[in-house]
Amino acid sequence: MKEEREKKSYSTFLKENEGKIMLAITIIFISLTMIYSNINEKEYYKKINDFQGKTFGKVYSIRLGKSIYLKYYSEARYSEYTFDNFGKYYRVIFNEKNPSESHIYLTKEIQPDSIALTKAGFKYVIYYDYDIPTNTYIKKHKWE
Repeated sequence: MKEEREKKSYSTFLKENEGKIMLAITIIFISLTMIYSNINEKEYYKKINDFQGKTFGKVYSIRLGKSIYLKYYSEARYSEYTFDNFGKYYRVIFNEKNPSESHIYLTKEIQPDSIALTKAGFKYVIYYDYDIPTNTYIKKHKWE
């Protein structure tokens, strides 16, 4: 009889405080997620501080989804970007032992000259666009 009362009072307690319990669980979950994210971010910045290689990269594409990815000569997850970053050059640091580990600084836009672009591995490409009104091909160029 006593066990039945305890079960009844426990289930009654859960029903009466269901909203408070869910709120507490949600707050705990959000807090743990924020702590985990903060720890990961600190570890990431500690890791990139050891990178010795320096170059620059051009943002080629932006992929949206659960995470936002910018593609330059490497691909990186990045949260602070705008579509204005597309096609511009930015400072990049990388791990000389593993160049696929890199970080692009989207706050540091640079204007490289042709010599710097060539040294960084970019190629000057000439291409032709068809112009419908004049029925001719127009010579254009770009750095890839």
